[in-house]
Amino acid sequence: MDELLRERDILNKNMLKAVNATQKQTDLVKLHEQAKRNLEEEIQNYKDEAQKQRKIIFHLEKERDRYINQASDLTQKADSVRMPWPLHKGKG
Repeated sequence: MDELLRERDILNKNMLKAVNATQKQTDLVKLHEQAKRNLEEEIQNYKDEAQKQRKIIFHLEKERDRYINQASDLTQKADSVRMPWPLHKGKG
């Protein structure tokens, strides 16, 4: 009878160890899943920010091209007018 009680105690002790080990693994899995979700969210935020920056760059390039064209048009108009600019107004 004592031997059965001792065996029962050993089995209970081993069961408690297994339960604790299982709980630790479960906690680690939950921790890793949370870290994974955080990283996925961070990646999505970077993707969103990159998309915003691409839109801004596109807008700035479009604006740059417009200014280049505007400057070119003004240069052509100035060249076509070609008014002499007096360097000195001298008295004779």
